[in-house]
Amino acid sequence: MYKKITETPVEKVLFIGGGETDFGLQGESDAAIYQVLPILNGLGYTITVVDDNPYSLALESPAATGILKTLTVANIKKIIQDQQIDAVYPLFGGIRAIRLWDQVVAEWRLEDGQIPQSLGLAAADLHQINNGTQLFQRLDEAGLGVTASAVIQTQDEANELLRELELPLVVRAQKPIQGTTRQIVDRLDDFDRVVQQVMDQSLTNEVLIAKAINGLKEISVLVVRDRDGNCLQVGAAEDMDPIGIHTADSLSVAPVLTISDPVMQKMRAQAFLIANMIGLKGVMHVQFAYDEKTGKIYVIKVSPYLDQLANRMAVMTGYPVMLVAAQLAMGIRLTNVYLPNAFHQKTAIMEPVMDHIVVKLPVFPFGDLDASNITVNRQLNSVQKSVGSALGFGRTFVEAMEKAIRSAHFNNRSFSPKYMADVSDDELIQQLIHPQDNRVLLLIEALRRGYEVDELAELTNIDEFYFYQLKRLIEIERSVDQSNKDAQSLRMAKKSGFSDGLIARFWDTDFQEVRQLARSHDVIPTYKALEPSAGEFPEHERQFFATFEEENESEPVDNQSVLIIGPGAFRMGDGVSAGYMTSITLSELHRLDYQTIIMNNNAADSTLLPHLSDKQYLEPLETSDVMSVVDLEKPHAILVPGNRKKLIAALTDLNQNVIVFPKEKHHPARPEAGQSEFCLNFFYDGQTKHPLVILQQRPGESRLLKQKINSDFIDDLDLSSPGLYQVIWRADIDTWVDQVSLPNLTVDTWLRPMPYGHIAYLTKALGMPLGRMVVRAWVDKLNEADRKFLAKMAANHEGASLAMVTSDTDYALHLQPDKSLDMTRFEMGAKLVPFESEQADGEK
Repeated sequence: MYKKITETPVEKVLFIGGGETDFGLQGESDAAIYQVLPILNGLGYTITVVDDNPYSLALESPAATGILKTLTVANIKKIIQDQQIDAVYPLFGGIRAIRLWDQVVAEWRLEDGQIPQSLGLAAADLHQINNGTQLFQRLDEAGLGVTASAVIQTQDEANELLRELELPLVVRAQKPIQGTTRQIVDRLDDFDRVVQQVMDQSLTNEVLIAKAINGLKEISVLVVRDRDGNCLQVGAAEDMDPIGIHTADSLSVAPVLTISDPVMQKMRAQAFLIANMIGLKGVMHVQFAYDEKTGKIYVIKVSPYLDQLANRMAVMTGYPVMLVAAQLAMGIRLTNVYLPNAFHQKTAIMEPVMDHIVVKLPVFPFGDLDASNITVNRQLNSVQKSVGSALGFGRTFVEAMEKAIRSAHFNNRSFSPKYMADVSDDELIQQLIHPQDNRVLLLIEALRRGYEVDELAELTNIDEFYFYQLKRLIEIERSVDQSNKDAQSLRMAKKSGFSDGLIARFWDTDFQEVRQLARSHDVIPTYKALEPSAGEFPEHERQFFATFEEENESEPVDNQSVLIIGPGAFRMGDGVSAGYMTSITLSELHRLDYQTIIMNNNAADSTLLPHLSDKQYLEPLETSDVMSVVDLEKPHAILVPGNRKKLIAALTDLNQNVIVFPKEKHHPARPEAGQSEFCLNFFYDGQTKHPLVILQQRPGESRLLKQKINSDFIDDLDLSSPGLYQVIWRADIDTWVDQVSLPNLTVDTWLRPMPYGHIAYLTKALGMPLGRMVVRAWVDKLNEADRKFLAKMAANHEGASLAMVTSDTDYALHLQPDKSLDMTRFEMGAKLVPFESEQADGEK
């Protein structure tokens, strides 16, 4: 039973974090919390953040008290009591956080004391969101379009419902153990198996079955609402692929291009109605399905919490979604929202206007898995398979599309024009009907082979508009390929988003010749600001994208600047930990008064938070795009992750001052069963090597040992730059140990830069700002506190009672791999958990 919560003044607020990285959970919750903490702290609130994610930036923020605890009901209750919390804000933690807070409220007892307020959404309304069926019943009663559905608890009930609703059906877990995953059943032979599988994913063994509406258009609308019911639309996006393919796996476009304004106004009004119905104070994402034949609009999902669309819209429009939503949850009206000086005073109450187009392209893990000899199910359906995404910005769809393809940096063999040319007609038709990760290039190949737009639209349920746009892209490619390497063709290609390298391949020349031709004919990119008024009000612009027009809106940063190349789209083994380390680097350089510029194209990544840098370029991370920024900004140095070897080589050849940020492409593979891997971790300040701690890794888990390390062991190692390093060796030990013998340094060990994941882990386990110390060592600004930390580590060898573990994050459901995955290497599902050193092996 949900108790009435008394409205009392709020002073102490608890943010519940989003937990470990998973499919559909790429760290956007932590990035959002990290962004709003300084603002709320400045408004006088005392903030506490709880999370168990090793890559959490919010836990390290000086604007809040960070508590590293496993996200459980008992821990949340204890934190509330110990910290005397007045209010809890779960909505920034996403779906996991609101489910946890719902459970805390349900289990709260009188002896637990006064229950805190639920910010952003009342506890009873939050419970309805969690329940799903209750909310959609309210929507149905309000006259909104919803699909017929019912909750069942047994297979017999499911079979009875099947007779009533008929196939195809959407089946998903009620109160799921992990993320909400819809499965579409269109074959009777699959029905029993899917129902049982989904039932096992539910905490209560309940399954929601609804009538499927495959083939309709999917539209996402993002709105905010304040305490008085004032609403505004932040933006809207449409999926190119129809319902039936998970929205995270579909190409997405903003603003909406294929639906009339009257229909969009109806969706906007319905989103406002839902926000008022549930009493929202904050941000909400509503997903609609639209039937063009009947004009019917269906509400298919309501997400009154921060998710990937909120982060994406903030980047695409320049509207400060997180800063506004956090203050609305505190009861501040839209007209009174405080924003930093970078924004116009009317920004919060102004619906953003987009004078550009953004294409989001999903990134899939299949290439990385192929490299590990793991076969998975590549067919796209209602179950998410992508692990990240990249954005392309342009004035036209073609330009944005081409830049999105380049931004995604596909490493799949099947995602190449050469591979497409070898696909048989039968296979092409099969993939048109049953799409895979090479969807975009497959559609282009079909058009090249003479397939008509109307037949492709019928086969795929993709709007004809997109096929005409892809045909335009093919025409431009042919024109450039057949041209005489003239300035006019070059200008057309660059305006269409082509890189210098791609043009060079068309012309059978090299990158430098194309670059010189562009310079000699003044084919130079101009940069346009991303800000919500589209130029109507003066703002201090920080975010830019490149296009080819007359006016350039980006003025070079004053003084010596550092250009940082971001990690790009998240991947398996190359994901959120890279964003964590790059963000720490940006933050520390900024704190040391360096002018910082970031290039990145991943909206879920914390590196694009406005307060971390002086300027941001949302561009592909290829040599021609980087050099265009370099030509304008003339940075003192360019910081590049070590895994971008081609970019490093190209920039070095162009006589740029390149600083390589040590990084492997993947987190190193875990030891074999029955083995342990040992890592002697040390910090090199450019002169002295400081031993830190020995880490023991077994499959799926890492712990720190209680052992003193003699620095003589590593003194003779030859290192070129300051940083964190590891001496590695393996042994046939399948138990946890407190002491281990050091091996022969030259025979039995190898040296590597410390993986980003281990930097994040050791930072939290040891209470040392290791990432920031590395940055300070680079610029020769280590301080007295750093040296005290290092001296303390030399004298104290107690290790730490936190282990970093990885879970399987339900890979079997998402990818259906033919063998087990190395979770240590692929980084998803990592979290920190306490352990007692005296426990027997295997106990947790």
